[in-house]
Amino acid sequence: MTGLRLLGYPVSNYGNIVRAALLEKQLPFEFVVTRASQEPDFRRMSPLGKIPVLDTGEGYLSETVAILDYLDDEYPGVPLRHPDSFSRARSRQIINLVQLYVEAQVRQLFPGAFMGGNNTAATEASVRAMLDRATAALSQLLTPFPFLFGERPGQIDLFLFYNLDIAERVSRFVYQRSIIDEIGGLDEWLAVMHDRPSTQLVLADFYTSFQTYLADHGAAYRPDELPRPHSHA
Repeated sequence: MTGLRLLGYPVSNYGNIVRAALLEKQLPFEFVVTRASQEPDFRRMSPLGKIPVLDTGEGYLSETVAILDYLDDEYPGVPLRHPDSFSRARSRQIINLVQLYVEAQVRQLFPGAFMGGNNTAATEASVRAMLDRATAALSQLLTPFPFLFGERPGQIDLFLFYNLDIAERVSRFVYQRSIIDEIGGLDEWLAVMHDRPSTQLVLADFYTSFQTYLADHGAAYRPDELPRPHSHA
C-alpha cells in the first residue's frame, strides 16, 4: 500500500488531472473531497490554500505539475513521462503553454460563466486575444498518434484533456467558439481519452458535482451545455 491521500474537489480540473494520473499509474490511494481554503490548518498543507494536495506520507505536496513529477519519480512502474529528453521537454513546453495561456486565461471568465457574476468587456477582449495566440501555437505543436506523444497516455494527455475541457466550456459559452476545433486534429485523441477507464470514473464524479456547483452559484452556464458535440457529458 502506498498510503497516498489526494485532497481535492471533483469540479477542479487540476484535482482531476492528479486523480486520473493516480488511476493511470494503478496506485492505491484515498480520495478525500476537500475544497480550497485559506484557513491556517489547510495552508499548512497547501501554502496558497489551493487544491489538489497530495499527502505522500512524508509530507504534503501542492501544485499539479510538482505532484505529477513526484508520482513518476517515486512510483516509476507505470511512467507518465516519456523516456527521451526531447519529448519530455516538448511535453513540458505544451503543459506550460496550456497552463499560462489557456487555462489561466479562461479562469478570468469563470465569474460570468460559472459563479453567477459578470465579466467585463475588457476582460473578455483580453482573454480572446490570448486564446487566439494560444490556439495557433497549439495547432502547430499538437499531432496526436493516437496520444500526444506516442502509444500510451502521459502527463501531457491528462493535463491537456482536463484543462481543454473546462476551457472549451468557457469559450463556447462566452465567445460561441470552439478552441478545440481551432486547434484541429484532436477528435480521435478526445475519443480515445474519453474511453479510458480513468476518464470514465473521474468524469462521472465531475458531472454530478459540477451540476451542484452551478446550481449553488446561480450560474448562467447550464450543466447540459456540452463542451464537444460527441462528448459523454
